[in-house]
Amino acid sequence: MCLYCLQSFAPNPADPNGLSRREMLRCAAVLGASLPFAASPSNKAFAAEQSGSLSEGFNKSVTDLIARARSPELAAYHLFEINGPDLPWIDLGLEAAKGQQVTFLLTGRMWIARQFDLWFPPGLVFHARTRGKRPIYSPGTDTGTMTAAHDGPLEMARAAAQFSNEDGKLWTPQDEYRKQEATIIGVALVWKGDAATGLASLAAQGDVDGLVAAEIARLKRGRKLPEGWSNYFSLGGGAEVFSRAENGDIVCESVGLASIIERPLSLPFSAGPKLGWRWKIDELPSAVAEDQAPFHDYLSIGVKFEDGQDLTYIWSAALPTGKVFRCPLAGWSQIETHMIVDSGPKGLGSWRTFQRDIAADYAAHIGGPATGISHIWLLAVTPFQRRRGACRYADIGVVTEDGAALKL
Repeated sequence: MCLYCLQSFAPNPADPNGLSRREMLRCAAVLGASLPFAASPSNKAFAAEQSGSLSEGFNKSVTDLIARARSPELAAYHLFEINGPDLPWIDLGLEAAKGQQVTFLLTGRMWIARQFDLWFPPGLVFHARTRGKRPIYSPGTDTGTMTAAHDGPLEMARAAAQFSNEDGKLWTPQDEYRKQEATIIGVALVWKGDAATGLASLAAQGDVDGLVAAEIARLKRGRKLPEGWSNYFSLGGGAEVFSRAENGDIVCESVGLASIIERPLSLPFSAGPKLGWRWKIDELPSAVAEDQAPFHDYLSIGVKFEDGQDLTYIWSAALPTGKVFRCPLAGWSQIETHMIVDSGPKGLGSWRTFQRDIAADYAAHIGGPATGISHIWLLAVTPFQRRRGACRYADIGVVTEDGAALKL
């Protein structure tokens, strides 16, 4: 899974493997012209950006609302803008105390290929932290509330899975990073107490493009990640995608988002680990082959190895069962491998059971220096075509040759 820029698929007459606009539109026809780039973009955010009024309109709406509300819960706020040439990390001009809540309301886009109307929403690529230290916070959606992990200044950044580590260092070359087209506009609201109470005091006087109401609703839902699982460090919002049902199933639903959640599990290959799971795929997020960059939307369960490589198992819309391919996008193409374990619409909505010999799959399809696994992953990637993906996982576990069973 990779959210780096898609320059690698831009039409290139000298590259016979590149996708031309004709080929992309042919795929759109397969999808009933439902791909985002098959029609002219017309939403309000795009229109505002084109007119150059997005920042001006957002800032006025926020300042007017805060002036009307005079919220006693609001300690401080700061309007900000992140543009393509801006390198991480940027001082927000605010400070927070450890444990203090900070709400972010965001608008704008990070463009991947404007000619195809391919873009990421701001919440997917926005990151924040306190005092220059981990953890990195990313809302995953266009509203979110962070609890400050340290006393000190707030910093922000833009990255589409482009951090190489939890300290927020870019793996993307800076000159390439600066070429990316992005405009993210937002406000940081620092609260004296409970964020929900503060947001309610704003909502009593109005809203800003529905963002205040959206964050109130998100906080009220109070969704949490399944116990024992955490967000992969460079992506956030996993609780909005993955949740634990009352019967123990892990439920996944994603539309236009990207999430990886992980669970630590250190096991040597010598133990003979086998990953087993059941899943019920209700809706695939792609209706065409996922091995091309602009169609790389999928639901998956995966394994991360101690050498940093990972292997994920996918139910594909169109690729044949047994096909193995590297991630088609820049960056993670160096570390991620996908294997198709089921294919096509037959069986959607029904439970299927799988078991994979992890060491054998690693040896056959990666063949690196790893001697064991480090994590189990669940992945939901749906930002490219912005279609819905939905599934359930059950009985996720690893068994070893000596009969030990580790239920996840």
